[in-house]
Amino acid sequence: MSVFNAILKSLKANITTIIVYLTIFTVFGNMQAKATTSTQESAFEEVTVKVAVTDNDNSKLSQALVDYLTETQEVVAPGTDDPQVMNDNVRFAIYDYALIIPAGFEEQIKSGDVEDALSYIAPGTTASQYLLTEKLNDYLQDVVVYLNSGYSENESISLTHDQMVKLSNTEATVIDKSEENHRSYYSGMFTFNGYTLMMLLCVCCACTLTFMKNRDVNNRISVSGMHFFTRNAASIAAVIFIGFAITTVAIIVISLMGLEYANTKFVFYAIDTYTLMFVGLGMAYFICSITVNENLINMVANMFVLSMSFLCGVFVDTQYLSASIVKAAHFMPLYWYTTAIKFINDTPINNIWSRQFASYLLIEVLFAMIFFAAGLIITKKKEQYAI
Repeated sequence: MSVFNAILKSLKANITTIIVYLTIFTVFGNMQAKATTSTQESAFEEVTVKVAVTDNDNSKLSQALVDYLTETQEVVAPGTDDPQVMNDNVRFAIYDYALIIPAGFEEQIKSGDVEDALSYIAPGTTASQYLLTEKLNDYLQDVVVYLNSGYSENESISLTHDQMVKLSNTEATVIDKSEENHRSYYSGMFTFNGYTLMMLLCVCCACTLTFMKNRDVNNRISVSGMHFFTRNAASIAAVIFIGFAITTVAIIVISLMGLEYANTKFVFYAIDTYTLMFVGLGMAYFICSITVNENLINMVANMFVLSMSFLCGVFVDTQYLSASIVKAAHFMPLYWYTTAIKFINDTPINNIWSRQFASYLLIEVLFAMIFFAAGLIITKKKEQYAI
């Protein structure tokens, strides 16, 4: 019990480190999560484009086209007649799209020639700009169809206008309830938490154990008659308690910051995080068995955790990494943590608790056991050879 209490007291020296990493997590983790959050509700929303219109025809049909754009888009004055200046304005996002209706436009459409009837300037960098071009072509083609069917010009314009406006107001309904390819806020926060939690556990827990390596403390414990495995069991229990507290704080921070994004999958993210806790604790125990120097502990922890974060999908999603890097990541615990998070995000809640999810958790636990075993072996050998 004395070893357990002493380790808990030594945590006071790492309060600043805990505050710093939690601050980094709340700021940058929140920014990353919100930036990458996407939902099906917004996947098919109609986007309004800022359009600058120049009407050089001033005909009934050209005015009808401008009225259609006014009703469905944001129409602004181009401020110039120079196509080069218009192009610059589009490039610098003063407006998104420039439409030029040339003289003789109405007569060309009445003749049935829709091709090159309009001139437009658009960078083509967004789907909404491309779709607006398609809508304008559809508008003109519909007018020609009605004219060729025997309708008058006024009737053709009216029918086309009503049809195109109705299409613009169409709302998409997602029938497939799967959330695949749509990242939740919790998914982003818990993914970034992989880095924060591992760093906190490796640095704080490893440093709290270093006082056990102090020669005076070690000598006092050695002559007390306490068995090797007894005192190491007490050390591991204290570290587990500290790790549980740090992990719980991180989970509470995520839950408070994500209240507006709350969903029923939160408990599964928490389970995966508590499983990762054992990996962090095992790595901390392994690191402090190698060195008692706090500077070296920080250096080694950063080297391991940062490398895994870049290779295992914490900072860069694995879909953007090469196949060889992903294969190598399979031998790192953070890969299985982030894979479990993706599985939770992409799977309906009723199907999450499955053999596949359990296998991800089991692999994380196996990594934790390997680190603990390696730390115990190194510590035992150092005591045997008085290193």
